[in-house]
Amino acid sequence: MARLVSVRRVGLLGSLLFAALIGLLIGAPQASAHAVLISSSPTDGGRLVKAPALVSLKFDEPVGISVGYLRVVDSAGRRVDAGATTHPSGDGTSVQVQLKTGLSDGSYLASYRVVSADSHPIAGSIRFVVGNGPLAAAGQASASTTQAGGVSASLAIVHWLSFAGIGLVGGSWLIFTIWPAGQERPAVRKAIWSGWTLAVVGALGEFLLQGPYAAGSSLSTMFHGDLLDATLHINTGQLLSLRLVLMGVLGAVLVALLSDDGRPRPSWGPEAAAIVGIGIVVTYAASGHAESADPKWLAVVVDALHLTAMIVWLGGLSILVVGAISRRRAARLAVQSPDESHESHESGVHDDADADGLELAAGLPIFSRVALIAVATLAVTGTIQAWRELGTVDAITTTNYGRLVIAKVVLLAVLIGMGYLARRIVLRRDWFIGSRGADPLRRMGRTLMVEVLIGACVLGVTGVLISQPPGSVALAAQRAQPKSVSVHMTTTTTALVEVSPGKHGTVGFSVDLIGSVNPIAVTGSAALPAQSLGPIPLKLQADGPRSYTATGVILPVAGMWEITVTVQTSEFDSTTAIAKVKLS
Repeated sequence: MARLVSVRRVGLLGSLLFAALIGLLIGAPQASAHAVLISSSPTDGGRLVKAPALVSLKFDEPVGISVGYLRVVDSAGRRVDAGATTHPSGDGTSVQVQLKTGLSDGSYLASYRVVSADSHPIAGSIRFVVGNGPLAAAGQASASTTQAGGVSASLAIVHWLSFAGIGLVGGSWLIFTIWPAGQERPAVRKAIWSGWTLAVVGALGEFLLQGPYAAGSSLSTMFHGDLLDATLHINTGQLLSLRLVLMGVLGAVLVALLSDDGRPRPSWGPEAAAIVGIGIVVTYAASGHAESADPKWLAVVVDALHLTAMIVWLGGLSILVVGAISRRRAARLAVQSPDESHESHESGVHDDADADGLELAAGLPIFSRVALIAVATLAVTGTIQAWRELGTVDAITTTNYGRLVIAKVVLLAVLIGMGYLARRIVLRRDWFIGSRGADPLRRMGRTLMVEVLIGACVLGVTGVLISQPPGSVALAAQRAQPKSVSVHMTTTTTALVEVSPGKHGTVGFSVDLIGSVNPIAVTGSAALPAQSLGPIPLKLQADGPRSYTATGVILPVAGMWEITVTVQTSEFDSTTAIAKVKLS
């Protein structure tokens, strides 16, 4: 009964803290989505009579530039921007940079890298031409916009350490509720402290790597003061700092609870550990993709429940595996001891093992029911999370995020199957009752070990998953990539037609003629026969030898558009071809 009251107190106090933290998070400014570039000045692909004084970008939500940039280079790769990247008039959704005066005619490329509200960097570029020069190739970007692979891999590793660590230390709930004898086992205490250490190292690693990740720099910059300061001033860095503080408080509580110096353990210890643990869970749930969700409070609640269910289930399983291994070692040492003078000691060991075994025998069915609830919670919250981030069925198989979700679901399905087998063993209580020194974990040892290993793989996938842009955002970026197709004009001439971006709305066209043709004029039009739209004329202008562009063309709906290109080679001769481009 005392244990039951203690558990209820933990739940009540933890719920109050959870509600308070959620309230604080709800009051914070909310973002509507992953940052997306919605407009620019000059427009992408624009052709200007004279050089602009500045380049500005407009996003659909506030973005950070403390470790980002907006840089402009000419066709030779020389920097032509002047001054720092700024938010004009304090508008966090806009980014601009001044340009040098006296710029000559030619093609220019503006590359940008900003950080969205969910801590993910957003990089890209826009192109424009001053005068009649050719436009820079689509997709060209400066080398500085690439993300160092070592940073991404390291970030996935420290995410795994964070999840594995909090899962292992959180599994201590088992020894403070249904298996109190586990508190006396050195191996169990060592496992809990190992989890605490992993969680601290993971949080510290996340903090150090956030700066290079956002800035697109290398691992060698993780200790740079400007990057550390920038991380400390964003929500992710502040949550990581809070997590480290709470981990320190949790460590102090665990010292009092797990010390073996003979001093009485505080009765308030488990409740205090649970309350601090809930605060730590919220620091996980409130960072990452949840920061840009709408409504934010719902995303935080769902993510917190998902992580809590993982801790209860996999953390508890990990402690059971450690307990099973330590019990086997203790029993083996007791049996192999040749010294008869230790007979009374061995008898005491067996008595302790019997008491320990009976306590586990009574507690395992309870753990099984709790694990079943945790599995159901994981399934429901995981489905909500996946749909929130994927948005459409197409994103499941066409994005890295979607493929990682599939891998996680498969691993969880296997894990649930293993859990079902373990539950069947637990419900067959007759096999361990009435036997001196019986071990209720003996027949479950291998099953539990496999469950923990698969769980570690699930956490590994999760560590990579949270570093990926949401599936819906990745799919939108894929669909916005320029679409191009080649068509034969003659037996010796090919036209390469490109539409950018590759989705309906305001787009730009480029037509490059490849071959021996010498055109005197090139005209074009766009039509969507399935919707009886068009033809829409394309005002193609020459911007180089056999190269033509048109900007500001409005294609109002998605579908398979037919682009008609007519090449006139003399006053009386012309050739026409149709390029089919599917726009999303």
